[in-house]
Amino acid sequence: MKPQLVALDLDDTLLSPDLSIAAINADAVRRALAAGVKVVLASGRTIDSMRGYAQELGMRGRGLPIICANGAEVRDVDSEAILRRIALTPHACRMALSALKDLGLPAQTYEEGIILVSERNAWTDEDSRLTGLGQRLATGHEELAAQPRSKLLAAAEPERISALLADMQKRLAGIATVLISKPCFMEILPPGADKGHALAWVAERYGIARQRVMAIGDSGNDIGMLSWAGIACCPADARADVRALTPNISERPHEEGAVAELLERFIFSA
Repeated sequence: MKPQLVALDLDDTLLSPDLSIAAINADAVRRALAAGVKVVLASGRTIDSMRGYAQELGMRGRGLPIICANGAEVRDVDSEAILRRIALTPHACRMALSALKDLGLPAQTYEEGIILVSERNAWTDEDSRLTGLGQRLATGHEELAAQPRSKLLAAAEPERISALLADMQKRLAGIATVLISKPCFMEILPPGADKGHALAWVAERYGIARQRVMAIGDSGNDIGMLSWAGIACCPADARADVRALTPNISERPHEEGAVAELLERFIFSA
């Protein structure tokens, strides 16, 4: 059964290591759109670092949504208006920021095209490189918690992020969802914010059955949508835990056209 809706992760799935979209992947996405398949981007990124990719792929002008901030936001790709949002309350932000401080981790969030950071380090600079967003030093944790946030993030050495994940999850149980999106990024999300929940909402909005929904992702923040989608796929070089739960694995790694291969398999050759 061919998919009617496809959700694509960006980093380490659709994007090459240089953050460009390989021509083979871009062409496959455009072909799918031309065939009437609803193709949406689903990323941990904010809209500010996603809009250029949506434009490049020809997604604008089609009335499509775009899933941002790991599912905390669903926006209209054309107007960028928020269609659905789940946010951390200021109180939840303060609790998360206190836990990060206790563990010696920096904190950051995103607003109006910038990364608002508690401190600047090599890992916040890496986030700027990946997203193309500038940084501004927050006046303090109170500024980071001054309004509802779609997500908070700690950027630090991968070894520290991995070692402290379980502790953060325990401290914020019932308050926030904590996961690792990239080895150097620990994300703190509102309860219920998940790419899978957002994708289910999009599918229901279109009246598309779960069995006709395809998702392609590679990392921990993709597990929700891969678990929910009727056609779950990942690149050959996805994280080991993602490969273990995903029935459809490309023969190619992400930088060699994994997305194109999977779209060919399920849309054009089915």
